[in-house]
Amino acid sequence: MKRHWLHTLLAATVLPGLALAQAPADPHAGHVMPAATAPVDPHAGHVMPAPAAVDHSQHVMPTSEPVDHSQHGMPAATSADPHAGHVMAEPTTGALPPGTRDPHAYANGHLVGSGEFALPGGHAAHMQSHVNNGALLLERLETADTDAGRRHHVAIDAWYGQDFARWWLLSEAEQLEGEQVEASTELLASRAISSYWDIVGGVQVETGDHTRSWLSAGLRGLAPYWFEVDARLLLGESGQSALHLEAEYELRLTQKLVLQPVAELAWHGRTLRAQGEGRGLAETRLGLRLRHEFTPQFAPYLGVEHQRAFGTTAELTRAAGLDTRDTQVVVGLRLWF
Repeated sequence: MKRHWLHTLLAATVLPGLALAQAPADPHAGHVMPAATAPVDPHAGHVMPAPAAVDHSQHVMPTSEPVDHSQHGMPAATSADPHAGHVMAEPTTGALPPGTRDPHAYANGHLVGSGEFALPGGHAAHMQSHVNNGALLLERLETADTDAGRRHHVAIDAWYGQDFARWWLLSEAEQLEGEQVEASTELLASRAISSYWDIVGGVQVETGDHTRSWLSAGLRGLAPYWFEVDARLLLGESGQSALHLEAEYELRLTQKLVLQPVAELAWHGRTLRAQGEGRGLAETRLGLRLRHEFTPQFAPYLGVEHQRAFGTTAELTRAAGLDTRDTQVVVGLRLWF
């Protein structure tokens, strides 16, 4: 009986506590959520009064009376000169004020309406590019000792005309001691085709042991990096042809010293044994000259030049008992007029 009572007491006190310890309690247990309601309109129940009608029947608008503009006089439009009555001062022809630079001090006597550069009518002066000028350059007047003897060489460039169109006279002469002078003379016309290039055409005559004539055409100008280039195609009698290329550069070491490398190349289209010329690449010349310009018009120089024959031309040179290569020390003078 006591044991039954003890079991009943434990079931009523201990077991409910153990059950509560094992199952976590819901923090919102017993809370009742209110039902969601629709948002309330803050103006609900407000009644807007109807606008009252306004009676305008008693309002009288004033009538507008016409305005008489007959007495208003508008000024008449005039075309009078606004500068009428203004007197311009006559230009003075007397002496200039002290300290004023003479505008003709550097004109060398040339005026717009008169002088060498005036256009007919005296309205404007010529541009310098449209004036005929000329120059004579003695490019090389030199001598050298070679394996075949002393050699003398002269090269002349002369031109006359304008900046865009000129006539050229190019001449070279060379003589080995005890032999006949070999000369080449060209008469060319040039026309500028761009800022740096001229197209040239004309005739070339060679004299010496053998005389022959060529038609000449090519380009002369300034290549990038300031290389002066002369390329010429020659067409002669009986299908003869030749190509001459020359390039030079002037490296100014000081205001007076100028180093000038030069490269020349000759190519022939046919073999001419009498002239000692073979088909293909015939000859090259490489030169280096250092000149001292006492003035731009007077400059002596010292240099070295190397010549070499190639291909069939070299074979013909050896057959004549000459060397196919030759290096020379040259001394010369460059003049400009």
